[in-house]
Amino acid sequence: MFKNNLLKSIRSNVSFLARTQSSILSAAGILAITSGITAVLGLIKSRLLTGYFGISPELSIFFTADRIPNLLYSVFVVGALSTVFIPVYAEAIKNNENKAKEVASIILNVGLLFFLVLGGLAFVFANQIIQVISLRQFTSEEVFLGANLMRLMLGAQIILIISSFLTSLLQTYNYFLLPSLAPVLYNLGMIFGIVTLTSRFGIYGPTYGVLIGAGAHLLIQLPAIGRINYSYSPKINLHNSYVKKMLILVPPRILSILIAGGMATIHNSLALLVSKPSVVYLKFADQLQTFPISLFAVSIAVAALPTLSRKASPLNRDKFKQVLITSLHQMLFLVIPCSVILLILRVPLIRIVYGAARFPWESTVKTSYALAFFSLSIPIQSIVLLLNRGFYALKDTKTPVKISTATALINLILCLFFINILGWGVWSIALAFSITSALDMISMLFLLSKNLGGFDLDSLLKPFIKISYAAIMMGISLYLPLKLLDHYVFDTTRTIQLLGVTGVAGTFGITTYLVLTKLMKVEEIQLFYSLVRKLNIRNNLKETESIQRVAEVRN
Repeated sequence: MFKNNLLKSIRSNVSFLARTQSSILSAAGILAITSGITAVLGLIKSRLLTGYFGISPELSIFFTADRIPNLLYSVFVVGALSTVFIPVYAEAIKNNENKAKEVASIILNVGLLFFLVLGGLAFVFANQIIQVISLRQFTSEEVFLGANLMRLMLGAQIILIISSFLTSLLQTYNYFLLPSLAPVLYNLGMIFGIVTLTSRFGIYGPTYGVLIGAGAHLLIQLPAIGRINYSYSPKINLHNSYVKKMLILVPPRILSILIAGGMATIHNSLALLVSKPSVVYLKFADQLQTFPISLFAVSIAVAALPTLSRKASPLNRDKFKQVLITSLHQMLFLVIPCSVILLILRVPLIRIVYGAARFPWESTVKTSYALAFFSLSIPIQSIVLLLNRGFYALKDTKTPVKISTATALINLILCLFFINILGWGVWSIALAFSITSALDMISMLFLLSKNLGGFDLDSLLKPFIKISYAAIMMGISLYLPLKLLDHYVFDTTRTIQLLGVTGVAGTFGITTYLVLTKLMKVEEIQLFYSLVRKLNIRNNLKETESIQRVAEVRN
């Protein structure tokens, strides 16, 4: 009896893990939860790195060595699989699902072939690449170490590319849960490497953790592949019509990612010009500001892409705009208050997350300056993520790359001016990034609106204005108790009391925001409360889908 019940329980849980999510809200809910876990694990990982390595040159070398493997991964996964592949594959499925799966294999094979060529070149010339991207700020021993770390990380990227292909394949069929757990296991693999291997292998420990995490990223998704009956085919056929379409759409997107990834690498190099520890300050500030973006913006944007792709025909333009605007408001309702929290509470948060014994007060202050300017652009970056997917769903990959090319040049000029001419610190890189992100957003919103025949400004701006007003008042209600409690009640040199003042101020601010948005009848808060009440993912996916339908009707 016990054995039968156990088997039923296991089968039930496996069935739940492999269940589809057919609405944007239910999919975004899954992605938000797992993205939140991933982001928290990422912060734990960084805390462990500071605990073991502080602001040492080894940690700067580790982050620098990761730039090229990360760039190649972004080119093939973010540039092609996670955006261009899904709309093309969704179209192919409508015509012939069996042939569509053959197309998927061809695309995977072509991608792996290109990666092996580029990755092989990076492997061979690793020393020279490290010298270039470090602007010759590393010693010969540091270059040697960086090259070895980079070669190991390149091996992990091969596994991650295959695994990320499976992620895109499953998301096309609205399987979001198992793919969203893959990054969780990836971070756990890295944490395992840091904790268990660092004492023996030094900075190689976290690098071996990258390899372990990549393997876990792949293995967790394999059970769901059986659900879609996908079978791999070792074919390469560049004459297939869908492959041709993919090859036409991908180059502009890859160029866009190369620009973004290239700018991240340039930012890392410019930080080295300020000082070697500045690489760590910039990295940690960027990690904190991407927390709400990964948690909310990426989740909603990724979940929206399949739906936007299905409604991209000229006959469905009104529905397309409804989905886009609804997703935009849901996103802003969540990320704008996060931006305010990071701006006001940046110092205590940095001290809580990174404030280990080997991350001193001066490092906290310099990281907080960068985080302050990054936090200003969190809503802007979130909007850009969604607008990008609006263009991709319309199979327009050229417009985003044209805009990002222009803004990248402006960003580079601003960074060089701020650092080389004005002599400003690493925080000026974050300032330049926020300025050019705003230019990105304005340009993309204008051109997408023009493409879709215009947006209803009243429905577009009214919720945004209400949310922004509530967020400003929230900022005031965060700042006042923070200062009063810091000066008169808590001794914030102690971790427990630092947590206390941050928790009290944060609770007061968030409560103010929720009350004000409720009083101003911001419709997104009704969706928020409904989602919280129904956040039993296993039993209530149908109910959350009805919430999304209500949201679409109101637009």
